[in-house]
Amino acid sequence: MLAALLALGCLLIGVPTAAAVPHAATSLDPSLAITAVTPTVAAPKKPVTITGSLTAGSSALTAPVLTASLGTSDLDTVSAVRSWNAGTLPASTRNRATARPGSLNPGGFEQFTITIPAAALALSYSNANLPLSISLSNGAGSAPLRVWHTTLSFVRSAPAVPLRVTWLVPLMLPADSALFGPTGADRTAAWQNAIGPGSRIDTLLRSLAGQPVTWVIDPAVIAPTAPADRNVPAASSTTGSSGPSSSTTGTGGASSTPSTSSSGDPTSPGGTSQTPSSGTSSSSSPNGRASTDPADTLAAQLRTRLSNLPAGQSVLWTPFDDPDLSALATSGARGQQLIREDVGRSLPTDMAAVSSTSIAWPAAGVDAGVVGTITDAWTKARRPAPVVLLPKEATTDAGDATGTAERSATGTGGLLLYDQQLSALAGAADGDIGLRTQQFLAQSLAVYGERPATARSLAIVVPRSAGASAAQLATIIAAARTAPWLADRTGNQAVRVARSGVPDTVRSERTAVTFPEPRTTAVNPASLNGIGVQRRQLSGLNSLLVSSGDVISDRLRLIDNLGSARWRGYTLGATHSAQYSAGALTSLLSLVSVSTSPVNFFTDRGALAINVVNKLNRPVRGVRVVLQPRAIQLKVRQQAPPISLGAGGLGIVRPEVAAAGSGSVPVDALIETANGVPLGAPRGTTANLQVNVRPTATWIYWVLGGVAGLILIGGVIRSIRRGPRTEQDVTPQPGSPPPRDATPGDAIVASTPSPSATSTRTGEGTASTASTATTATTDERAAEDPDE
Repeated sequence: MLAALLALGCLLIGVPTAAAVPHAATSLDPSLAITAVTPTVAAPKKPVTITGSLTAGSSALTAPVLTASLGTSDLDTVSAVRSWNAGTLPASTRNRATARPGSLNPGGFEQFTITIPAAALALSYSNANLPLSISLSNGAGSAPLRVWHTTLSFVRSAPAVPLRVTWLVPLMLPADSALFGPTGADRTAAWQNAIGPGSRIDTLLRSLAGQPVTWVIDPAVIAPTAPADRNVPAASSTTGSSGPSSSTTGTGGASSTPSTSSSGDPTSPGGTSQTPSSGTSSSSSPNGRASTDPADTLAAQLRTRLSNLPAGQSVLWTPFDDPDLSALATSGARGQQLIREDVGRSLPTDMAAVSSTSIAWPAAGVDAGVVGTITDAWTKARRPAPVVLLPKEATTDAGDATGTAERSATGTGGLLLYDQQLSALAGAADGDIGLRTQQFLAQSLAVYGERPATARSLAIVVPRSAGASAAQLATIIAAARTAPWLADRTGNQAVRVARSGVPDTVRSERTAVTFPEPRTTAVNPASLNGIGVQRRQLSGLNSLLVSSGDVISDRLRLIDNLGSARWRGYTLGATHSAQYSAGALTSLLSLVSVSTSPVNFFTDRGALAINVVNKLNRPVRGVRVVLQPRAIQLKVRQQAPPISLGAGGLGIVRPEVAAAGSGSVPVDALIETANGVPLGAPRGTTANLQVNVRPTATWIYWVLGGVAGLILIGGVIRSIRRGPRTEQDVTPQPGSPPPRDATPGDAIVASTPSPSATSTRTGEGTASTASTATTATTDERAAEDPDE
């Protein structure tokens, strides 16, 4: 009987046990997951039920036994909580309850329930973190195979001054280069995966609909960039009528024309406007023009959801494309200019109505100088100073005890300081969420216990990517909201407090960021140089197109996204995105070109006729063609003036040239925009023309001589073909004019000598003379006019 009573007492009271140190887990070990702890926070003399699941490792568990052991010592500091969970802090615990899930095959799992009796919670603490462990044995009384350390938070009564907690959850685009590629199935699928139904953004919005979270949003998710197509869309009725883009930003008033320096770097002082639109229809793009782009349709649906957020949820906007501020601010003038460009872009008006608060969130450690450079970008872009999101260790007032998360600081719209350790517990992707939730509650209770009667606050931030799932976040936020020492604070409330909060300054030395752990940035001199080259090309396209406003702003964002923090750790994706943009720009500029057909020039001086082709879907203007002969036989007297061409049209330039000799002359035809950006393909290389030069001074005589020779030869050939003249040749033909009259018969005189003249040889000369004289006399008479 005595033995039975002792056994019962041990079961009710518990037996002290040594703290088992959990070994490093492997995929071959058994694993344990906690589904729920009810109630989440223990109270005096009330039982606590722990439910979860046990999964066998590589070996079967024939008779598994789970034992819950609870200690009564208070883990009253954050370091104590962390050490206990890591297995490096010994603590005395007693076995309080057991569970027998049943035999498990390798890899099999089974649900379990353990209830810690109310008698184990008869404690006098006002609040405490109690060490709790759950050990696994394969058979009663056998040595533990594995031990899991966690905690149980205990509170007697609700604190009068709870910690205020602001939850910051980012909505960002993933590091998928297909988002910024050309129109097609790949781009559509990428946008569907990024912001469509079933995407991380969609599941976060649905899972956290009832939680007081503050969304940190990259405006790119609701205003997609234009596809990197190799032609511009045809002008529509809503497109600007002419000239470079001149739309202004909401507050900055800066032109969207990308001005560049001679080196190709952007130098516009106030940033560029982007998508000044107020439409939310799925049939319109964020810049207000009619669109059939599936990405615009998805973005319009998301904008509608953001316009109707649940009460208690707030929005803070990063600059467009969430620039990698810490990397760009330390990359010299080019990087700092890119920050100004991103900051200077305006929100669509419907989204500005949701929130107009801008936030600067460096992805890596910063110091006071870097923060000053970052906030200076807002000043130069004529924007209100941003709220700066930093680890709490970044300020000079950071001490062992947690203060307020909201501070004021010169040059900023306030500082919002987040707790890296608590953020890692809430936002990390690995580990069991049930165990992490218990540790989060314990660490936050330890923070509260540092100054229990002082009004303070916490900020918890989830990483940009690869963070906790939506379901995990919902679990830990819901559990935290049941903790009586924690209370909600929305982002809007936090911003108001920060702007008038306790003054603080950022440390002069670089602050280490442990969560979210910085990855390798894609921003480097080569990438910034590539951005500068592309912006220079885009400035040429802006100068070229007659209607360019909607094209230039979208293409500029396509270039500037290369400086985004989304590419940290995904340098290859950034490279592919840059290739999409560069290839599209090169194609656009190549669609206005010179025809390379041979040209004849057969004079001393005059105008050459050179064809220029525009294959763009929009009219162009200011197209210049500069000729550069490679031989002295041809000289350019005056280059042709710039011309304009219709969409898909053909034009002719007529430069004045002079011939200095004969021959085939190669001529470089450089075609460029009004601001000197090369056109033509590939990458603006010059077209080579062949001009056949034959000046008049040498060739005209040869031509005339040749013509005369041909005429002479033709005449000879005609004579040979006709042959000698015959009677038939002079026979009158019917219808021909009558012939001239024949010679009258009385005019014919016989001139034959008389017979007497030939009878003797003597006197022959006298007779001949007389005869001749007679003939002459007769002829003279015959010639006389008888009327005389």
